[in-house]
Amino acid sequence: MRRAQARAALDGLHPSRCAAVPPPLLERARVSALGRRHLARAALRAQPQVFAPDHERWAAWAEEEPWLHWPQPELDAFTRELGAIALGPAVRVTVERGEVLFLREALGLEDWRRAQSADPWRGPAPEAVRNMGRALIQRCERDVAALREAVHERGKIEFLGHAGRRDARLAERLALAYASAPALPCVKEAWLPAATVPALLAPPPVAVIAEEPAE
Repeated sequence: MRRAQARAALDGLHPSRCAAVPPPLLERARVSALGRRHLARAALRAQPQVFAPDHERWAAWAEEEPWLHWPQPELDAFTRELGAIALGPAVRVTVERGEVLFLREALGLEDWRRAQSADPWRGPAPEAVRNMGRALIQRCERDVAALREAVHERGKIEFLGHAGRRDARLAERLALAYASAPALPCVKEAWLPAATVPALLAPPPVAVIAEEPAE
């Protein structure tokens, strides 16, 4: 693995995956050459299929999978966004005022709006997805913390399913970015269409400014 990819992989490890290193020492290790070598050796022993140095493919993946370089807060926010979008079909059929307010509080206003407006199915969502979403909401019994956790877990499944479609090692690498992850593979457990995550990860189109004709 090239140096940049190795650095990104180590930085992407969730702190709980480095249980033998106390958090203050972990942060210091990540910014020193000796500490990074220690972390790299430990990572290679724990996950050789992910961190083996001959995986040059990581360099090619880095462009299409920008999450490989994301800090933890950005990865968690995107995971919650995916969970909210997956829950969208159930959110959109919720009309009782108390439940709407509960969903807005649990999802947060921004993700609640995404759940309302996103259309990854390009039309009516499958009834099975809507029913599973309703069942998930009902299991939480208007417990805000429980629904937030359930949405995050749903987002993990969607994200890991996307990574697994590309390559099992990508999914294994992404799983290490979470304190805990669902059992792999997650492809068959995903609710969202396969094109959803790539579309969200794609850079926004660059606006082309027409040149004014010369006088």
